[in-house]
Amino acid sequence: MTRREWLSALAQARRAVLARLVRLVGIPPSLETVRPASSGLLLTTVEESVEHRAFHPGEILVSTCEVRVDGRVGRGIVLGTAAEAAEHCAILDAYLQGPGARRDEVLEALAEENRWRLAQQQAEREMVQATRVRFDTMEPQRP
Repeated sequence: MTRREWLSALAQARRAVLARLVRLVGIPPSLETVRPASSGLLLTTVEESVEHRAFHPGEILVSTCEVRVDGRVGRGIVLGTAAEAAEHCAILDAYLQGPGARRDEVLEALAEENRWRLAQQQAEREMVQATRVRFDTMEPQRP
């Protein structure tokens, strides 16, 4: 798993999973808070479908944090006001950049969290698909 992949997994992980993983690896004594966890706004960028140009529909509320552990900078960002989750993400990011004894275990837990999230998204897609209607005939739309 690359850093980009684990940062994505951390940002989308359930709060309880993040807390469990931080307890697993422990808070390193060399932990230095570079930027304390705080909430802010992040500009949302999407691609519009006609001319495929960047479009900014608004801002989203996020929590961010930045820490340093043994010279490695860890960054965390999560949706909403979740300062503790952002701090956990930053700690885990810094941990995963080094040769931690439980690194493989943390990466496997994040991979499992990704599998759970994808299964949830698939279930939601199927639920939405079941409610589609063809308005020209008012019949349920079957795939």
